[in-house]
Amino acid sequence: MNTKRTAVTTAAVLTLLGTLFSSPATAAPPQGDFTATGVKIRSGYNTSSSVRGHGNPGDGYTWMGGQSNAEAVRCPDGSVKDHWTYVHNNRTNVEGYVSDCFIREY
Repeated sequence: MNTKRTAVTTAAVLTLLGTLFSSPATAAPPQGDFTATGVKIRSGYNTSSSVRGHGNPGDGYTWMGGQSNAEAVRCPDGSVKDHWTYVHNNRTNVEGYVSDCFIREY
């Protein structure tokens, strides 16, 4: 048997097995940005929660979670949204809840 050919075949099989049985790649969390100036980043998912900081267009955010069926907020376009997203402001490092009225995902 050809030793060189056996080594290449063994390496190919091991590579394939490693691909099949390795842990799946973890997708990066969604990213987005604030749609208005001075968006309040709050400690809870309602307008009475304390303000931890602010987000502005260009700051960017990383999605950290969210809360459905929270306090409903009337958006600037007249729609009403009751989902708040827990974000990490990429510029200021402030984390907290923002009404979905004031953010957009990339």
